[in-house]
Amino acid sequence: MKQPLPKRVHLALRTRLLDGSLPPGTRLDYKQLSVELGVSTTPVREAVTQLASEGFVELIPRLGAVVRSLTRNSAMEFYEVREAVETFAAMKAAERLSARHLEQLRQHLATMERLFNETRERGDNHLATSDLHTFLDADISFHKTILLAARNPALARTVEESHIQSRIFYADRGVHDTIRLSLACKQHAEILAALEKRDGPAAAEAMRTHIQTSLDFTLEHLEAALEV
Repeated sequence: MKQPLPKRVHLALRTRLLDGSLPPGTRLDYKQLSVELGVSTTPVREAVTQLASEGFVELIPRLGAVVRSLTRNSAMEFYEVREAVETFAAMKAAERLSARHLEQLRQHLATMERLFNETRERGDNHLATSDLHTFLDADISFHKTILLAARNPALARTVEESHIQSRIFYADRGVHDTIRLSLACKQHAEILAALEKRDGPAAAEAMRTHIQTSLDFTLEHLEAALEV
């Protein structure tokens, strides 16, 4: 069944947020977007209003709709939610995950490790833009698989938007250097190893360490950006 027009416009705009073509700080021009999407401005306004209610866009008086930028406080909020929910999800996933979930986790980690190894073998110290998107997709899919493996839909709903917003804000963070890539692969491998052993406490602790590391990197980036 074909989706209603406002829903299609919302998905189209959210895709642009996710792929970085509408990076943080971008002012959303309703008329221009309506031309690009081949619709009137009404569904565009409706979609932007929904994105604002979801926290992806700010409606600023006399300026209009602007893609939300990451601040220290909002970063802390997002990662606190992720730490609380995902450590618990990892604990439960260790008890409840299936062989299919484990295979999916292995595949996502393999994608991340392949991109890291290819980058290192080329002698580059960071991922190319297209590879970065693939790496981030695999990273987020790894985490979502754990949420699904916990077999508690409320957990997945609680953290889903934080994951999406984190992905949008990667446009601010730029490329991943090989040091961070290596650490990301190592930490995901530690989470997977604990899940394979059905060791809930170890999986939760590995997840907590990973999320705290991600927060540290994000705050480091934000502080460096303020110094520029």
